[in-house]
This record gives sequence, C-alpha cells and structure tokens, in this order.
Amino acid sequence: MGIQNISILIISSLTILLGFLVLRKKYKNPGNTWYFLMCLFGGGWGVMKAIELSSTSVYWHDFVFKFVMFFGIMAPLAYFMLAYNFIYKVKNLPKILLYFISSVTIVLAILSFAGVLKYVDAAIIDGVLYRNIIFWDYLIFVVYFFVYVFLGLIILFKKYTTAEGTHKNQFRYLIIGTALTFLVTGVVSVIFLLFNNFTYDWLGAIFLSIHLLIISHFLFIKPKIVASRE
Repeated sequence: MGIQNISILIISSLTILLGFLVLRKKYKNPGNTWYFLMCLFGGGWGVMKAIELSSTSVYWHDFVFKFVMFFGIMAPLAYFMLAYNFIYKVKNLPKILLYFISSVTIVLAILSFAGVLKYVDAAIIDGVLYRNIIFWDYLIFVVYFFVYVFLGLIILFKKYTTAEGTHKNQFRYLIIGTALTFLVTGVVSVIFLLFNNFTYDWLGAIFLSIHLLIISHFLFIKPKIVASRE
C-alpha cells in the first residue's frame, strides 16, 4: 500500500472517529446521529477505496468494491437525513416520501451486493489494477447520488432562508461544507469514473474527509455553537 493510499486510510479512519466523538457529544440529537452516520459511511467509503486501490487480486478487488459501493450508496442517504433533521425536522415533508427515499437506498444496496448491478470489471495485469466501468449500471448510481445530494442541499437552503442568528450561521457552514464535499467528490470519484477516468479517483476520499473535519469543528465541536434547539 503506497503513501497515497495510506494517507486515504488514515484520514478516512479519523473521519469515522470524528463521527463517534460528535455522537458522544450529544447522542440523543438526531442531527448528531445522522452526522455520525455520514462520517461512518463517508469514512468507510474512503477506507474501502484505499483497500480497493491497493488490491492485487481481481477476486479481492471485486469483493472490496461491493463495500465501496455500499458505503457510497449509504452516504447520500445519511446526508439527506442530516439535512432533514439538522436543528429541526422538516414538518411539511410527507413521511411516505421518507420511506420511499430509504427504500430506494436499501434496494440499490441489495442489488449491488447481490451482483445484479455490477458497476465495474477489473483485471490485474503485471501487478497493475485496470478497471472498466459498466456504463448503464453505474449510471443508475450516478443519478441516485446526485438526486439525493441535491435534495439535501435544497432542504438546507430552505432552512437557511428562514433561519436567524446562530442557526443561520450553522446552516451556512453546513451548506458550504457539504456542497464542497459531495460535489468535489461527486466529480472526481463519481462522474469521472462514469467515463473510465480513474486518474483523480483517490482525491475523492481526501476531499470528503477534509470537508467533514471542517464542518464538525464549526457545527459540533466549537463550544459556542449549539447543534440543536432545546
């Protein structure tokens, strides 16, 4: 495992640890819980990505890639639910929509693990990993990823427009941090891969973790900022 992948592994592991610290700070708060899950899935995706990029066996790669996709599928749902619950719940959002959104995620994860949706073919040639994206299967994930991310951003922006004082600042930090996180990661580790461009894939995990660290400081760690209404 090279220095690049070791760096991804360390930063992603710290992101998971950060999620636990935020959860411990106020474990009964839904916003903290979903932030923890976003850290868990985002960090887990980074850990699996580091292992995937270090694999020297096609069988091992295919096995690990299923977990890469699992965490990649779960992270947008955690982000959407964080947006829905952060500071206060969106009361006018139909519960049937929440059930549908969660169900789509579960179905997609099951189909991925079962191999019904196979996103990539891999080969090891002279010790080098070569990957080829299966376009239409992977396109399903790409659409899912960005739909959930943009739904979360829309919810946060609507909350931001009506918030005041400290809460408005919290929404601002969360919108900026998560938009940078998911859009940068979405470009280098989702859209580029759709066209078999793996050159910058490793950057996705680095950006994901760095932005999550920034968000956690301003929203959950900084003493003067409270993460929820009492």
